[in-house]
Amino acid sequence: MIVKRRGVSEIISTVMIILIVSIAGSLLFTYSSTMFQENQDRVLRETELSTQQAQTRFKFTAVWWNGNDDLLNITVYNYGMIDIEVNDIYVDGVQVQTYFFGRNELIQTEKYLKMAFTSPVTIIDGESYRINIVSSIGVSQVANWEA
Repeated sequence: MIVKRRGVSEIISTVMIILIVSIAGSLLFTYSSTMFQENQDRVLRETELSTQQAQTRFKFTAVWWNGNDDLLNITVYNYGMIDIEVNDIYVDGVQVQTYFFGRNELIQTEKYLKMAFTSPVTIIDGESYRINIVSSIGVSQVANWEA
């Protein structure tokens, strides 16, 4: 009994190998290009944020309390190189929930901003409190204040 075996010619097998390698190379190139671009974009964003944070400078200039309730007024001075916004305030580590004015308002360089809010902790005359102001880009300034 004679068995006829048919094989793939050398030319066809060479073309198939070239096609497989070309497709695999194209996929690898596309994947690596996307990954490199995403990493480059991430590094650029982080560098820009770090630059902004390095240029951000602000401080408390005053804290007022009327002595009756938990309403506090503070004045923030921006002496940095860029305009900032105050996003959050914490009193003794507790986030302020009620703002009357000043939150997310732009403070231009060399300008002051008054802010009013209800303290999340009860203010007692003679006690010390730690007030932490956080800007929109994550820079914080902490002050100790005595009522």
